[in-house]
Amino acid sequence: MAESQTELLNRVFLLESEFLKFLKPTDVIFNIQGLEEDFIDEIWELEKNNRKEASGRLLKKISENSDLLPKFIVALSDQGYQRFVDPINNIYPDRGRKFCQEYFEFLINYMKGELADILEPLQICAYLYRNRCIELSDKEAIEAMQSSRGRTAACQEMFQAMKRRKDNWALLLLEAIKETQEYVKLKMDPSASQEELERTGILLAGTKQRYHSDSTSSDKESLPFESTFNFDVKLRQKVRLQSIRNPIIHDCIITNDQLVFTDYVRNSLLIYAINGSINREIKLSGTPFNISVINDNDIAVSYNQKFIDIISINTGQVKNKIVKSGNTGWISYQNRLMFADIDHQKIDVMNLTGEVIRSFNRPLKSSVLCISSDTDSVFFTDPSNSTVYCFDLNGSDKWRFTADMMKSPTGVTTDGNGNVYVVCYISHNILVVSPDGKHHKELLTEKDGLQNPTGIYYDKPNDCLLMYNKRNCDAFLFDVKHSH
Repeated sequence: MAESQTELLNRVFLLESEFLKFLKPTDVIFNIQGLEEDFIDEIWELEKNNRKEASGRLLKKISENSDLLPKFIVALSDQGYQRFVDPINNIYPDRGRKFCQEYFEFLINYMKGELADILEPLQICAYLYRNRCIELSDKEAIEAMQSSRGRTAACQEMFQAMKRRKDNWALLLLEAIKETQEYVKLKMDPSASQEELERTGILLAGTKQRYHSDSTSSDKESLPFESTFNFDVKLRQKVRLQSIRNPIIHDCIITNDQLVFTDYVRNSLLIYAINGSINREIKLSGTPFNISVINDNDIAVSYNQKFIDIISINTGQVKNKIVKSGNTGWISYQNRLMFADIDHQKIDVMNLTGEVIRSFNRPLKSSVLCISSDTDSVFFTDPSNSTVYCFDLNGSDKWRFTADMMKSPTGVTTDGNGNVYVVCYISHNILVVSPDGKHHKELLTEKDGLQNPTGIYYDKPNDCLLMYNKRNCDAFLFDVKHSH
């Protein structure tokens, strides 16, 4: 082993205790080329029972094969493990920042219980994700934790995710709190009196103003579909996206008999033929956030930045760049109008030149949002309270739906009859809801192959439903027939 490589390995193993404390091996093993599939499976299974042991096993493997070392470091960097990458590269914080980090870390650990009682983690983690402080997998884990175990558990998950990724996690977390929940004031001086704290406005006060996400359920109980309303769903095609090594898919659509997936790792679109065979890859200008079909030839791509690309699916060229005043998240195109979530605050309704026809305040305070527009309605899903919302095109509430079988809805799409299809990450199923929100039916379940599904799209011309599994990178194409 070359001397420089030996020094690199020594720096890695100087951090061994940190790796054992914070590393999640499954975050990086799929990005380290040269690891045998059997070893990857071994680490995957081992981590389920003992993450620390799995981390030690991975480090041992790296030490035994010098070719794996640089690939391991690149994988750490790609997956946002800056707390490891900087010291490995001999980059250390200045003494002033180090002191502040240690001080704020002490304060946060000291007040962790109080913070978990008043913070709204979904707001904070959205900010952290936008600013590359945590990864998509961390954000989804926090959202899932709030959905399944509540806000306090989600806060604990958020603290751990920050510690895992960044050595200056306390500084970054305090900045996120300041930007998203300005009414939360931290007690920076533990020796200060109650009067001093109230006068200076730096009191961490559970009795002061608190923010609560809307979680109102429907006034009328939703009923299952009547037996006269039938859906016949048949599997047409299973698509194994594992053929593209280690993709992280965020969204999917069907256009012109092609399946299109966003790859978060490669900053690209993966194009498959309708029969499931890989076609090609289109490189993008950034990390894709959401996509929407414009026509048979064009799609819109958002990046959680201040622009939207209109891209030709045939040539891969950007035909138009729509510049916006704020970061653009979820988008949906319908009837020659683009609906775009801007800065998690408002919905802009615009044409394809970017001219805003109208805007309305974002109807949900949750930081997580999926939208799908129909001819006279906009549908939102909120994973934090497992609710589907229907609004008119001006942002007025029409109806909302929730059900025990629907846990953490992550996507929504509609068919030509106005039925709403909802994909659910935690309950591993797809529900269909009637156009008026009064009836529902569980359409597909884990028995049909759904495992932590995240993406969904209904192709109206051909009446087929595309969905994507995050857990195993499989996609399924179902033919849907429905009749009254």
